[in-house]
Amino acid sequence: MQNVKGSALSDRVATAYRELFSELPVINGQVVYPQMPKFQLDYFIRQTLDRNYLVRLQFKAAVDTTPMTVVGHLKQDTAGHLILKQNHALVTIVTPELLRSVQRTQ
Repeated sequence: MQNVKGSALSDRVATAYRELFSELPVINGQVVYPQMPKFQLDYFIRQTLDRNYLVRLQFKAAVDTTPMTVVGHLKQDTAGHLILKQNHALVTIVTPELLRSVQRTQ
């Protein structure tokens, strides 16, 4: 029980820190990255596919709504669809037009 309370407190402190000290806007504790231009998204997606990077994708969202952010390895199937593999059981189909940003993670 103590560990759960400590974890919730840590999450609240981390959220407050991000909201206070982030240069980027924060909605519901999540940093909202700027919209990347199409040429940059295309370039980063191509690099990710060629080099098999672990990436963080942030999708577009309505104003004042927390955008969805997912982390995984981006793959392309034989039909040309982009697929983000997050683990063995979770897969996300990615539409490049709905992306806000692509970032390499570790």
